[in-house]
Order: sequence, then structure tokens, then C-alpha cells
Amino acid sequence: MKFALKMRQVFALGLCAVALQGCKIDTLISGTVINGAPNPNTTLAWSEGGAFTADGKLYIIGGDQPFSYGPAGVIINGTSSIYEVRKNPNGSFTNVAIVDGNVGGRPCYFGGLTAVRQVLYATCTNVSEQMPASVLYRVDTSKALTDRTRVASTPLMTPAFQPNGIAVDWRGDLYIANSASFLATVVYGVPNVPAIVKVKIADPVAFRITETGWLPALLGGYAPNGAAISGNNLYLPSLNVIYRVPILLNGSAGIPAIVYQAPKTNMFDAVTVLPGNRLAVPEITNPDPTIVQAVYPGTPPATSLTTQLTQIDATTGKFIDKAPFPAHARPSSITVSQGTMLPYGSAVVTDAIGSGGLYLMQK
Repeated sequence: MKFALKMRQVFALGLCAVALQGCKIDTLISGTVINGAPNPNTTLAWSEGGAFTADGKLYIIGGDQPFSYGPAGVIINGTSSIYEVRKNPNGSFTNVAIVDGNVGGRPCYFGGLTAVRQVLYATCTNVSEQMPASVLYRVDTSKALTDRTRVASTPLMTPAFQPNGIAVDWRGDLYIANSASFLATVVYGVPNVPAIVKVKIADPVAFRITETGWLPALLGGYAPNGAAISGNNLYLPSLNVIYRVPILLNGSAGIPAIVYQAPKTNMFDAVTVLPGNRLAVPEITNPDPTIVQAVYPGTPPATSLTTQLTQIDATTGKFIDKAPFPAHARPSSITVSQGTMLPYGSAVVTDAIGSGGLYLMQK
């Protein structure tokens, strides 16, 4: 888990600062590969969805063993957790589990994470059955570890709900992407499965919520994956398309519009809105388009994929720039750094389907 200065690469994308010029990549926490060699001692075999709380602390979701895919979706290996990323006195970084995923006594994998001030919200799903079971976790990081009210969870009752990515609007309502929506609607015939589920915190003390199908499956593309909000717009990646969905004054969804579309050999992961109304998104390429388009919720083997970070102008939909990652890495989400633990203007990048670990893009 030492800060690997050798793992660095410089490019012109510049996702790391407001000026976005000339970034390098450093390894914050090593995954299953170190300098091209296997690392059996990793504590972060896969990572996803970063979030900074108001006090500048960094949290991510992930697991201690690589997950795999089967006909029914993700196969959970080991334990999936919410981690706090801490900086050690020697300058290295460590991931410390603060919550282990659990749905009704069974393991689950965390698929979405966001922060509202010092409160974390995370989704965790057990996909061992045809209809996944999911919960929404709330972690109040301002409370002591011994406080029983620090961690709470509540079931997500929307049918065929496989949460993947969370965005928060100005009201504090959560918008959760449902990766199983199109599959459930078209293949299994489950009616009224939404691509985006809107969650309101009805009772903060008891942690009771209400769920509403915000965007129908047939308007959310084949595989919604992540969500981000900027102003009155929600951005939704779904396979090779990124949609812009207006959030109307009454809180309902407007008509989606395509912001950006990649070739059918490609698919997008979690999207992030950067300063200047730009979008940053991991873009995964597979040489066989039939695999990318047909195999869902499973994905192609990671060894057959190439991944880059892509920047897009959210207003015009024009491509700005791209940045390839080291061969063993597969970036899955991007989070702009906050607070003082990491360099100003840097960005944290997770890796879910490559060698795991955690990366830092900076000048």
C-alpha cells in the first residue's frame, strides 16, 4: 500500500485540475497487480464510486476479492464494504472498512455511493437470485463509532432493482440508476421497472424512505450505469450513450436527450460532472460488439477490454479529450478531490473490473 511513484503516466487530458492540462497517474492503494506482478495481499481487489464528506474525508466502495460474472449477474466473492481512505504518517494510503455489506443475512455488493455533508448514502445488492434484493445504507460519519444510530439501512422495494450509482439534487432527494431495468422489462416481462428510482427521505430519524419510478426503463437505455446531476439536469450513461434528463420544477423527469454517443463496441461507466460543465466518464471498448450489446448483466472478460477516461462538453455534446490508463487498470468512476488530504484539483479514480486499487490523477 505504498505510494507507488513508479506507477505514473503523463498525458494531455488534464482531468486533474480546473485547467485540465497535463496529468500524471499515481497509485494510492495497490490492487491485485503491483508493477506488473500479482499482488495476493491486496485489501482492495475492486473499487467503485468515491465520495468526499464536508470535512474532507474520502470514502469509496469496493471489495477484498475480485468479483466475477455469471448468467444472473455479479458473483460476490469475499466481502464488499464501504471504506474510508486514510493517509498514513509515511505518506502511503490505507482503506479501512467502516461498513460490510449485508442484505437479510446474506452478502451483497455495494454499487452506488454519494455524500450529503457528512452523511453517506450507499446501495448494496444481493444478485444471487433472478430478482435482486437491495438495501440503502445511511452512514452518519459525524457520529462516534460506538453510536448505534451511526449506521442505518432500509430495504429498497422497487421490483427488479439493481442499483448502480446515486446522484443528489438540491432538495436532498436521491436518484438511483437501475442497471437491471431494461433486462427486467423486456426479457423477463416485469412491468413498470424504472431506469431511475427517485428516493425521498420521509423520516430521517427512523430512516424511512419513499421510492418513485422517476424514469421509465424504455427511456433509460439498455443498461443505466451511474448518474450525475448538474443544475436542473441529470446525466445518465447507458451502454454506449449518455443521456441528459431535465429535472422539471415539479421534480418529475423531462424527455431524455442524447448528449453523446460512442460506437456500439463501447460502453460507459459512472459519469462525473467537472467544472466548466464538462463530463468525465470511463469508456470501455471491446472488439466484439455482440458481446457488449448482448451479455448483460454479465460483462466480457476484463482481459479483452481496453478502458480510457473520456471528456465531453455537456452543453454541446462534443468530444474534448481522452486519456488511456495503465494496461492492468480499468477506471470505473472519477471523483474530484476535496479537502486537504489530496492535492488541490486532483481526481480520485476507482477500478472495478481491472486490477482494483485506487488511483490519483494530478498535475
